[in-house]
Amino acid sequence: MRSFAYLVLAAAAAAGCSESAAPMLPTNAERDAAVGPDGSLFGDGSVGDAGPDSGPMTDGGTDGGLDGGGADGGLDGGPDGGAACNTSALCPSCPEADALCDADDPCPVGEACVATGCGDLARCFVVGGGACDVDADCGDAAYECNPVVGRCLRASPGCADSNDCLPGFACEANACVDRRAPCESLSDCPHGYACRFTSPDQRFCRRITRPCGVNLDCLALGVPCGDADGDGSRECMPSLDPNGPNPVSCVNAGCTSDTDPVCETTLEGTRAVCGRFGLCGSSGDCAEDFECRDLWGDGRLECVLSGGSCVDSSDCAPQQVCGTPRAGGPPACVSGATM
Repeated sequence: MRSFAYLVLAAAAAAGCSESAAPMLPTNAERDAAVGPDGSLFGDGSVGDAGPDSGPMTDGGTDGGLDGGGADGGLDGGPDGGAACNTSALCPSCPEADALCDADDPCPVGEACVATGCGDLARCFVVGGGACDVDADCGDAAYECNPVVGRCLRASPGCADSNDCLPGFACEANACVDRRAPCESLSDCPHGYACRFTSPDQRFCRRITRPCGVNLDCLALGVPCGDADGDGSRECMPSLDPNGPNPVSCVNAGCTSDTDPVCETTLEGTRAVCGRFGLCGSSGDCAEDFECRDLWGDGRLECVLSGGSCVDSSDCAPQQVCGTPRAGGPPACVSGATM
């Protein structure tokens, strides 16, 4: 039986277990929250079109595992002393052997099998859904409450937005697409992203300004939930003063300079400044020579220089995102760290 070292479900979720109680999410936890084996909140985990008992995902490019080794081209032993594997910028540490999965060894209910980027290895990741007792707790007809794991699991194929997908995946044309742009340093990621470990074997550019309802939805990003561009839709956005007694999301109304009119995330992604690259409602919100565009394809527009080689991330290959490179210039397909 697998020991789920990196997963958020306890052993009770696995086939053959009966008495052990799985750690539960708080009742108000949304799809971006997760519970660690010790009961602490961390990370996020959700997936769109992989079924609760699915084998390796093949939709939306998630079967395109990374080939080759890490930056040094060497082999890295697994954290549990298991077999060595080819590491990469996306997967800097081999996943534990007991967490691996394939068509012959699928994941239990509440988890999905996804390529890690360490050679052709795939492992189980927790699927989408907040905590629940009954279907009504899910608040979405596309989800049903699974009593085995106490989570809302998607009952219909596809996805409605990127919160239905694993971290780093985007909902495009009703399917979750792999947008895990690997990173080794903060500068590998475009504006609005930060280089984060979501687990010891997953390091990629995380989009900061993702949809949210309450602060708990942004817990994994370490920022509050707010409405930066004042359009009535809330998103995770760092604070102008994250060390203050009550940090609140930065709002564009507080950025009064014509040259720096919008809330912009810093390299670390945990603090906001008034700058040129940030969420907007129209091009009139942006600095001169900038326009307001939806690069992620979820209706959240941002100020970018005119032109560029991509309209949104659907123009880019898997494991790339359409964004403004930190080095400057108009939007381009950013692939992160070199494999």
